[in-house]
Amino acid sequence: MNKEKTERTSGLAIAGLVIAILAILGSWVPILNNVSFFFAIVSLIFGVIGLVAIRKGKRVGQGLAVATIIISVLTLVVVISTQSFFSKVADEVSDSVDESISDLDGTNTDKLLETSVDVSLGEFTHDTGEDAEYTYDDTTKLPVKIKNKASEKASYTVKIEAVDNEGTRIAEDTVYVSDLNPGQSVSEDAFQYVEDGKLEALKTATFKILEVSK
Repeated sequence: MNKEKTERTSGLAIAGLVIAILAILGSWVPILNNVSFFFAIVSLIFGVIGLVAIRKGKRVGQGLAVATIIISVLTLVVVISTQSFFSKVADEVSDSVDESISDLDGTNTDKLLETSVDVSLGEFTHDTGEDAEYTYDDTTKLPVKIKNKASEKASYTVKIEAVDNEGTRIAEDTVYVSDLNPGQSVSEDAFQYVEDGKLEALKTATFKILEVSK
């Protein structure tokens, strides 16, 4: 009968060790380490039960039981640490994606103007020009100077609005500049094509930066 108990204990220790090894092998892999965590708990239970039984007088398999417990505990530590690491990385990636989206959709306009780009608006001018075929044909412009003050090459889209003295929007236009090197600036013209009905209002309008994206 004692021999049967010894064999049973040895089998439990071996089974626990096998499960513990499988658990630690998968403990580094995201998602799979969830299964490893469960395996580690099972192998730890097997190891503890086996060790308790062995210390009651059955010496066979004690080394296996101890090894099972050590590997199981190590696996649990690795799984928890790994999941914490990948969770942090996932959060950082998510934050980075959110930041990129905010840069693209104009949400970060104030931040971009503070840290990445300078936008200077000139005065709106209207030049009738004797050779102009139409009243709206390149006879108007608002000079816009854009400077990249970021530390890397970047492209920017600047949306500008024209408002009257009551704050009502009269018109809007967009200027795009690409691949500006750090410290590089470029001048573009906005509001080059204006509807006849808005021309007089634009002459006295206030021009504001509505949105900046990159």
